[in-house]
Amino acid sequence: MINTFLHMPISAPPSATLLIVTLAVEYGGVVAAVAADFVSGVIKSRRAGVPRTSRGYRRTFDKLLRYLTALASLSLVDAVILAAVACLRGTGGLSIPLLPVLTSVGALAMALIEAKSICERVEDKGDFHRGADMVERLIKTLTSKNPSR
Repeated sequence: MINTFLHMPISAPPSATLLIVTLAVEYGGVVAAVAADFVSGVIKSRRAGVPRTSRGYRRTFDKLLRYLTALASLSLVDAVILAAVACLRGTGGLSIPLLPVLTSVGALAMALIEAKSICERVEDKGDFHRGADMVERLIKTLTSKNPSR
């Protein structure tokens, strides 16, 4: 009997396989969207003559980590919901499909944000350098005038 158990093929139920594939596509889609935005930003910066800095590269990596953390949180909530639905199915209750709805909506929202970012022009992004230039001009203006008493 133990010998039979050891030679049994291990296979996941179709719903679990579908769930894993769905999650892989969603996480991969977010990573691909961030990568596409990164490449697009580098190309647009080159064309516009805007310097590319390690700060910008670091921001992209930080954004990817924040997206993946948010997706993992949504996936954990989905896992709790799916476990409850699976328990209800076992008792003959609800017949809701096992889909990670919150993770799917989150991944879609993140991909749409990245698509919008790809469509924006470099000049419209409100870069750090433009803000620094404005502060520098303000300081020069304030220090060049003599206070009148």
